[in-house]
Amino acid sequence: MTDKESRMNYYLGEIRERNGELEYNCKYLFATSKNPDRYTDKIARDWRCSSKKDWDDYCQGYWANDTLIFADGCKEIPKEDFDVLQKYLSVL
Repeated sequence: MTDKESRMNYYLGEIRERNGELEYNCKYLFATSKNPDRYTDKIARDWRCSSKKDWDDYCQGYWANDTLIFADGCKEIPKEDFDVLQKYLSVL
């Protein structure tokens, strides 16, 4: 195991989209040695090609056309679980 791998933390993240009356979630995996909240915010912003100017302070999400995108948090998981889940979920 390399030094970088030993500092790496593994997460299950979630994006929530609100499109009118419809709301749906999408789970994804990621690994980082940095602050996971900054990573999930970047994923939410890039999810439907939004930019920082699309941020809505009131709704606490990013607008992409008529869809509001939220970083719905993340949960740290063991590397063993990450290795299994990456066969079924996207790693971003």
